[in-house]
Amino acid sequence: MKPKSNYTRVMAGFYIFLCLIASLILGEIIYFVAIVPLISNPVWLPFINIIWIYIVAVIYYKLTRRYTKWWKKLENKQ
Repeated sequence: MKPKSNYTRVMAGFYIFLCLIASLILGEIIYFVAIVPLISNPVWLPFINIIWIYIVAVIYYKLTRRYTKWWKKLENKQ
């Protein structure tokens, strides 16, 4: 007997969105605490910020895709 899922597609989408926002906030805290003090030229800060946000989003996507079932629920593969 296959175990039933206790959440819907809407809840899976909500979890994905909520965790994305939380990981971006955490990524920006790390950025401002660890990376900004190391940069001496402030002209580079916006470019480094864009790259940092992209890296955080890719890591988030790969981790949630691998360790959760939220994406499968949204794609109806479950």
